[in-house]
Amino acid sequence: MEIYFAPMEGMTSPLLRRTHAAVFGGCDKYYSPFISTNEAISMNNKELEDVDHDQNSGLNLIPQIISNSAYQSAMYIKLLSEKYGYEEVNINLGCPSGTVVAKGKGSGMLRDPDAMDAYLGGLKEELDKLSDEGVKIPKVSIKTRIGFYDPGEHIRITQILKAHPAFQVTVHPRTRKQMYGGEVNLDAFAHMYDELKSEGVGIVYNGDIKRPEDCERITERFPDLDAVMIGRGLLADPSLARRIKGGEKASANEYSDYMEKILDGYILKIGVENFILAKMKDLCNFMKPFFSGNEKGFKEMCKADSVETFRVCMKQYIRNSKIY
Repeated sequence: MEIYFAPMEGMTSPLLRRTHAAVFGGCDKYYSPFISTNEAISMNNKELEDVDHDQNSGLNLIPQIISNSAYQSAMYIKLLSEKYGYEEVNINLGCPSGTVVAKGKGSGMLRDPDAMDAYLGGLKEELDKLSDEGVKIPKVSIKTRIGFYDPGEHIRITQILKAHPAFQVTVHPRTRKQMYGGEVNLDAFAHMYDELKSEGVGIVYNGDIKRPEDCERITERFPDLDAVMIGRGLLADPSLARRIKGGEKASANEYSDYMEKILDGYILKIGVENFILAKMKDLCNFMKPFFSGNEKGFKEMCKADSVETFRVCMKQYIRNSKIY
């Protein structure tokens, strides 16, 4: 079974992905934050950097797109295949962000199953046309949730996914209404797992993998998973994928070295102290669950008003905290 590093907008930059792979490893695939399609079939500078092979050297990177247009999606898939050589592209039908949902994208698609059905059907038609024209079509995978308002919506969603099968589907077993709170619904996931596996679709589990035992519990119940996808768990404990595969938990020195490498990377890339601090403090909020017993040190780190003060406070916090 493989482990995938989930995409997280604003967090899983090429710098973080490269640093994670170099220091800890353990992830078989890294997913880029989504590229939002447009009529011009163009990417902004951040999106270009996200898919640039030089920026992702040594990584098995899967670009992700988000859209409500079958035609635009097909054109981006063609672009990512022909210009950048990607052999897999992921379609995001799960992002719960309010601005995304308002545009009928991401999990906004789940609010209108008929629109989702039409989108996936139209995407297949567009990709078939491109294939007939000689375009090499990469594998298409999908990331989704179990519904918008109610977990019972997973039944219709599953029917739609079976009607337009991707080679692999990642399921986060929460509704959009839940966002990232509340319990995951493993019964709904089990239904989707059974139904989609019966059609030859690969299944990936995503949600609340924070410790190796969380992964073990999921894989015991669902032994034929292709992979588990982890986001927040890997931001808190960057050694988590390694641990799941039998390796060691991050030591304080190793964790400190990892964070300093990211900090130094942002110093070179961004250059503006306030922006560097904002990036690092966001990351520290995700890392907090990996440590305990030093709330004062965490507050001092978050109040740091210069990069070098932050560096000192960060190293002290990691050194003086208990690692879970």
